[in-house]
Amino acid sequence: MVPPLATSIQGILTDKLTGFINVNLMKKSEDLQSLSIFDNSTYFDELQMLKDGASWRPVNLIVFGVAVIQSGLTLIFMLSLLARYNWWIAIILFLVMIPQSLSYYRIQQQAFETMVTRSKNARKLDYLSSLLLDRKDAKEVRLFNMFPTVISRYINLFKDTRKDVDQIRVKQMYASSIFLALVVAVSGYGFYWFASSVSQRTIGAGALLMFISVIASVSSSLATIVEDSSLLYDSLLWVEKYNRFEKYHDDFKSGTKQVNGNVNQIQLVHVSFTYPFSKKEILHNINFEINKGEKIAIVGENGSGKSTLIKLLMRFYDPSSGEIKLNGKNLKDYDLKDYRDNLSATFQDYSRFKLSLLDNVSVFRKENMERVKVSLDKAGLNSFLKDKNISLQTILSKEFAGGVELSGGQWQKVALARGIYSDAQVEFLDEPTAAIDANSENEIYKNFLVENEGKTIVFVTHRLSAVKYADKILFLQNGKVQGFDSHKNLMKSNTDYHDMYNLQKEAYV
Repeated sequence: MVPPLATSIQGILTDKLTGFINVNLMKKSEDLQSLSIFDNSTYFDELQMLKDGASWRPVNLIVFGVAVIQSGLTLIFMLSLLARYNWWIAIILFLVMIPQSLSYYRIQQQAFETMVTRSKNARKLDYLSSLLLDRKDAKEVRLFNMFPTVISRYINLFKDTRKDVDQIRVKQMYASSIFLALVVAVSGYGFYWFASSVSQRTIGAGALLMFISVIASVSSSLATIVEDSSLLYDSLLWVEKYNRFEKYHDDFKSGTKQVNGNVNQIQLVHVSFTYPFSKKEILHNINFEINKGEKIAIVGENGSGKSTLIKLLMRFYDPSSGEIKLNGKNLKDYDLKDYRDNLSATFQDYSRFKLSLLDNVSVFRKENMERVKVSLDKAGLNSFLKDKNISLQTILSKEFAGGVELSGGQWQKVALARGIYSDAQVEFLDEPTAAIDANSENEIYKNFLVENEGKTIVFVTHRLSAVKYADKILFLQNGKVQGFDSHKNLMKSNTDYHDMYNLQKEAYV
């Protein structure tokens, strides 16, 4: 009964420990509210290593921990039997284990240190694999026949990744061979001593049989202890890395001041910004303010810093210099989650959650079916849903039974409905209609901008026809403000804006 019981208990503990570690990794992600961690490749490498090990390293702690204890008890018992006849042989056999263990621990340390490098390559290998296997890239992969090149790159990268590991395993093989030779030498001496003692009749023949049995058990226990303790040490190194990750912080502090439902003014004062681990300044000396109820359009060429500015306004990053003020106080003084509770956004790279339509719109906030339907209607999706017989419980992915696949434009409308549903004080729209036809675009801007008079809305757009809905336009060039005024005034006073607007206007004539 004991082995089945032990196996069951081990399985239960393993499941709980694995679940505990995975939940803690997710909770740690919640603590890191800045996007700067995603600019740090080392963070990704360590996270990859922890994620890869979360399903089996906690198991190793239990499995190898129990195995070392069992083998240790067996070894002590067998060595004590041996010591009754010749304690020198027992001591030498025990001492042989020490250099072998130290050698294994050192090799295991080297193996563990290569894991961060391997995890970097593992992310690349995962990507190359998903490139050929996932639905998302299936069209281009087949159209351009990317299979041979991607498979070749995968094989070469896999070989490079294995080089260091193979070298470590060769070292481990040499260490094992030396250990085996020492055990054989000591065992041979022991057999000679026992055989001589039997022939001299100082001990009985049964002692020789006992020695043969004991030496086999001792050799097995020694090998198990050395091997399993080195693997246990490897798991302990992973736990140490996990504990360090748990203590990681990104110096991104939340204040304590409450917004209290009043976002009256957001002001940028001499704001400049450079992304972490980069030397290129994206925004330079930005100065402007957004007052409650205003509709602000941000326009400019690609790379002028429009999307970056939205990220700063939502405090996903802090300025490299200057400050952002909320109601006259530094934005850093405010409680971050409370501030974001007053915001909503439709991002250019919006998320396509493989969840129900209801979850995609409500994103786990308090669910109100009627409000979800109204949001979908305002985003221009209701007629489509009725035609296709799609309910709020339909999964938006064919990877799951009964799921459906939406077009790019339909997905963008779902993302817009997500923003409408939040009913936040301040809405940020980053290219919200890039994949939507002109008629739908006009209807959406009308719903968002015209019918929300009291709401503050900041929207990034390349389609300058949308600026007619804006109170003011922030015109960016190369990360600098070249103008901040109404469309009418900018057309008169700003030559670059005038030329850009007319160039786009002429394209439709």
